[in-house]
Amino acid sequence: MGIALLACMFAIHYQREEIATYKDNDLKYRYVKMQGEITPESISNLENVFENKRDSMKVIRSQVQEYEKALREEAKRLEKARLKEQEAERLRREAESLKQQK
Repeated sequence: MGIALLACMFAIHYQREEIATYKDNDLKYRYVKMQGEITPESISNLENVFENKRDSMKVIRSQVQEYEKALREEAKRLEKARLKEQEAERLRREAESLKQQK
């Protein structure tokens, strides 16, 4: 029983470490995507932040979240503009159709 408990504790600990690594890698990817391009020196600095400066990760996470929020808002504005353009075009065609019927 004790061995099974110990094995489960080890497995849970290992899974938590893996999940933390996945989360870190996800944040790194999102940060690089936010930057647009990255140099080998920047990658080295980013790795250093994730290994040694966990407080800086909070700043990076905040920057990435703000950037992604701004992207979502911009996408919503563009979609609204596209829909308004479609509606305007539909109304123009309808107006032309009515003019031709007279």
